[in-house]
Amino acid sequence: MPDLTPDIVAEVLAACQTGAGEAAEALGRALDGKLTLAAGQAGTLDPKAPPAGLNGPGLAVVLSVGSAAAVVLLPESTGLLPAWYAQPDATGKSKLTTLAQELGMTLLPEQFMPEGFEASRVEDLRAALTRGGAAAGAAVVPLELSAAARSTAWLIWPLPRPLDVLKGIPQAAAANPPSKPAPKPVPPAPPPKTAVPATRTVAKLRELPGYTRSLLRIEVPVIVTLAENRLPLHRIVELGPGSMIQFDKSCEAMLELSVGDRRVAEGEAIKVGDKFGLRITSIVLPEERFRPVRKGEG
Repeated sequence: MPDLTPDIVAEVLAACQTGAGEAAEALGRALDGKLTLAAGQAGTLDPKAPPAGLNGPGLAVVLSVGSAAAVVLLPESTGLLPAWYAQPDATGKSKLTTLAQELGMTLLPEQFMPEGFEASRVEDLRAALTRGGAAAGAAVVPLELSAAARSTAWLIWPLPRPLDVLKGIPQAAAANPPSKPAPKPVPPAPPPKTAVPATRTVAKLRELPGYTRSLLRIEVPVIVTLAENRLPLHRIVELGPGSMIQFDKSCEAMLELSVGDRRVAEGEAIKVGDKFGLRITSIVLPEERFRPVRKGEG
């Protein structure tokens, strides 16, 4: 994969102009609004005087390409971000992840298609850039957004430390908690008969052990099934240019997504730039299997 460097400004601008409509629709779906998008004049980053509006909280969308990343920054001061984005539930997290994927497909050239997508609120967009390693001379493309009022998001690359962009900053209050009266001593509880080892909850993929992360790099076939049918062999050998095959499935029915030979989700066909895509609408729960328990089995 080619390196994500500031030298590809012309290619990125062309991608932004081509995908502006799809990117605006993706932002509208995710942020519960309707807006338009246009790429402005590209420039370079001055860490001492970053673009206006990046000195406060906002949404950071990290698009990882190889060992670096591009980031889309949308300040909270624009008024475009819904209240739920700061603490999204499962549906909100899915909407932000989908937004990151769609922006990566529409704002970056095809040869720089992101391998990883992540979106979250950060307390300080300027600090997020610093954590990501954005240096003087990094490329900056303003994304002019129009809704009820005009505002600007920023596409900036490269960031050599993409994993650090969304890391939280410890609050100062946590370092010096207010003093509290000493609690009354409590007699120690008797030790339990059977000690249960504490389990650690993994919040992000990068917190998994190395051997587990290596399994996640295994490539598996991902298949979208339009429809299926069974035909007699004599019909199949008669097929040729112009032949038509009829399916029982409605053209409005959901498409099936399979990983390997296992169906995992359903979704609807969408257009992403000049490519075909699938927007997942539901996840197929794994089949439950039951085994009868006989007397004496524990």
